[in-house]
Amino acid sequence: MLLGGTATVATTGVAHASTVTVKSGDTVSKIAKEHNVSVESINSKNNLDSNSTIYVDQQLTLDDDNNEDTYTVQEGDSISKIATEKGLDTEKLLELNNLSWSNPTIYVGETLKLTESESDNNEQSQVQTQQTSTTATNNTTVTNTNANQSDSIAQQAVNLAIQYSQMSIPYVWGGKTPSGFDCSGLTHYIYQQLGKEIGSNTTSQEQHVTMKPVSQAQPGDLLFWGNPGSTYHVAIYIGNNQFVAAPTEGQNVEVENISSYFMPAFAGSVN
Repeated sequence: MLLGGTATVATTGVAHASTVTVKSGDTVSKIAKEHNVSVESINSKNNLDSNSTIYVDQQLTLDDDNNEDTYTVQEGDSISKIATEKGLDTEKLLELNNLSWSNPTIYVGETLKLTESESDNNEQSQVQTQQTSTTATNNTTVTNTNANQSDSIAQQAVNLAIQYSQMSIPYVWGGKTPSGFDCSGLTHYIYQQLGKEIGSNTTSQEQHVTMKPVSQAQPGDLLFWGNPGSTYHVAIYIGNNQFVAAPTEGQNVEVENISSYFMPAFAGSVN
């Protein structure tokens, strides 16, 4: 479905137009991504398949039902997963929702923007012309938001852990950033993003939890392997007998199941 040339796409309307005019350099996948629709829906609407060719000046019909301005976060979602499903660039989705890779936390039931509206552009202009008053308002809002979130730090930790497990982050010995984590680097980084300093190795992290049996672990708790004072592995419990960990060299951060084969020694709620 490739076309030669370098001209950019031209449409018959805005991002939610019902048709687009094919220009040199277009592909079905490129058009689908730019208009937040699936390749399958374009193929279906225009009687195309994976072997079909599109031509310059051809009119393609888009499925308006697939055009979305917002998306409601479901259980198990991550920014990268949503971006892939909606045909968006992950960086763009983060930007639209004032998120970043260092703070990609999303919540079940939260509404995410999938497109940039005119009001977004107007708000940016207002921020520039009313910087002083806006900054004061934003500071108050941030303070209130942080207060509201303080009761859900454990759930935020779970959300972050799940997202990192879907980002193909490699295990790196001594790693403490999303470019690479070891086990304690992962747990340290997640809680550091949430304003909790728990230390960067397993034994120091023991000092920042209230210990409990693994059977009593709650989502957001840390799981430890080894005896107290000499632990050698740590992970974040996410519920349903599962945890997120940076396992070992050659593996990525991933979701694992608690099993008798590799049973944690104890759990701990972060203080």
